[in-house]
Amino acid sequence: MDFIETYKANLGLYKEFVDEVIYTIKEESKLAGLIYADLKGRVKTPESVLEKIERNNISKPSEELFDFAGTRIVCLFEEEKEEFAKMIERVFDFTWKDNKKLKLGSNQMGYQSLHFSVKFGKDCSGTRYNKFKNLSCEIQITTVLLEAWALINHTLVYKNESAIPVELQRDINNVSSLLEVAQKVFDDSYKKRKIYITKIEESATNNNLLFSQPIDFDTLSLLSKTLYPSMVISDFLQNLLIEDINKDKFKKLGDINNAITNAKPFVEQYRLERPDFFRYSTDILTKSLGFSDIDFRKKHKFAKATLLAFESFEKK
Repeated sequence: MDFIETYKANLGLYKEFVDEVIYTIKEESKLAGLIYADLKGRVKTPESVLEKIERNNISKPSEELFDFAGTRIVCLFEEEKEEFAKMIERVFDFTWKDNKKLKLGSNQMGYQSLHFSVKFGKDCSGTRYNKFKNLSCEIQITTVLLEAWALINHTLVYKNESAIPVELQRDINNVSSLLEVAQKVFDDSYKKRKIYITKIEESATNNNLLFSQPIDFDTLSLLSKTLYPSMVISDFLQNLLIEDINKDKFKKLGDINNAITNAKPFVEQYRLERPDFFRYSTDILTKSLGFSDIDFRKKHKFAKATLLAFESFEKK
C-alpha cells in the first residue's frame, strides 16, 4: 500500500512534530499558569494505521485520518479541561474539535475528553516549523479519572458497547458511573476551595481579620504571602509545620504572628549567619516557632545547626 510506505518513511518527522507540539504546550501552559497531571505524545505505528484503515474501510486515509500524531493533556478537574481547551484554540490552528461528552446520551457513561486536530499557524514560521507545515496532530484533553476509564476500556479491548458481554456491561457501566460521580465530587471541592481562598484573601486587607483566621494550608499560605511577598512558599515545609504545631496553643494565624514578632531579632540574626537555611518564607515561620515554642522545637525536624542556634540564643 503506497500510503503506508510513505507513512513509514515519515515516521521520524512525525516524532519531531509530536515533540514540538508537546514543547509548545509545556511552554504555553507555564505562561498561562496551567498545571497538568501528565502530558504525553505518540506517533501511530504503521500497523495501527493499517488496522484502522481496514476496520473503517477508509479509502482516502490522507484526508480522513487525523490522529497519526497525538498528544494527551491529563489534568485534574473539568474546569481545567476548559482552560486548556482555550489555550489550545489560542495557540494552534485547529481544523476540528470534538467534545465526546456531548455525544453521550443521558443514560450513557463513557469517555468524555475534548479532542482537537491542530496545526502550527502562520505565527510559527521559519526553519524550525516549515517542515511541519502539512502535518496535523490530535490533542486530547482529559482528566485523571477519565484517563483511568480509558485505560480500563483499552485493557478490555472492546471497540464498542454492543460488543461487551451482557454480564460484564453492567459492571463496566457501574465503574464508569462511579468515576463520573467521583469527578463531580472533586470538581465541586475544587470550586469550593477557590471560593474559600477568595474569601480569606479579602481578609488580608485587615490585620485583625487576617489574624483571626484558623490555621490551615490556605490561610498559612496567605500569611506567608502577606508578610513575605517576595519569597517562595515551601508546600512541604508548610504541611510539616501544620502537623507539628501544638493545636491547643496555636489556634489562629495571630498566634503564629505573635511567635514571629517575639522571635524576630533572633531569626534575623540567624538569617545573617545562615542565609542558606532561609530559602523559603516558610523557613522564617518554622524558625520563629522554633525560637518561641519548645514543644514545636522538639517535634519539628530541624537541622542540627539550627537546634544549636536555638540553644545559643537562649543563653543570651
